[in-house]
Amino acid sequence: MTHKPLHRFMLGVLIFFPLTFFLWYVSATYHLAPITLITGKLVSIVVPDALMWLRLDGHMLVLASNFGHDSTGMIVSPPVGDDVLGFHLNPLIYSYSLPLLAALMLATPSARKWSNLLWGIVLILPTEIFSMTFSVLKTLTFDVGAAFQAQQSISPTEADFIALGYQVGTLLLPMIAPLIIWVALNRDFLLHLAPQWEQSFTR
Repeated sequence: MTHKPLHRFMLGVLIFFPLTFFLWYVSATYHLAPITLITGKLVSIVVPDALMWLRLDGHMLVLASNFGHDSTGMIVSPPVGDDVLGFHLNPLIYSYSLPLLAALMLATPSARKWSNLLWGIVLILPTEIFSMTFSVLKTLTFDVGAAFQAQQSISPTEADFIALGYQVGTLLLPMIAPLIIWVALNRDFLLHLAPQWEQSFTR
């Protein structure tokens, strides 16, 4: 076992990374449940009458829109009969920030390891809600399409904003949010590794 803090930390990350990813995958139904619940209520407020329900089917997110096809094949709202436009989305593509953060926290030598992990889970939650919300909005805006945009009076600029939010929520946030939270909660460890950063943290 190495006694160098940085080497010990890197070894810890290599050990904890596969373990946290395994636990995250097999427990997806549970840790995604509160995010799905909050996102469903949030989307219903932001774009009323567009979402019928949002549920989990295992680790897949099932979106039932309040749109369907009429007898001529046009998309209308509310749907005619049981002809509801539904979509299956994969929330794992943007929620991997949770096991990444957990691996970093568990590998960091700190007396506050477990409290930092708990705070990290709390702080990462809004980023996952952001990602899931824009994933749902993107699906409604571009997969349901013109009928949804007309119902919600969404302009082309607003549609571009939703597309941008989706890109940020799926490509950027899952990678940078765990690192930012880890740095914020483990300042003492970072200063131990690089004391010259003291002035940067005190500014």
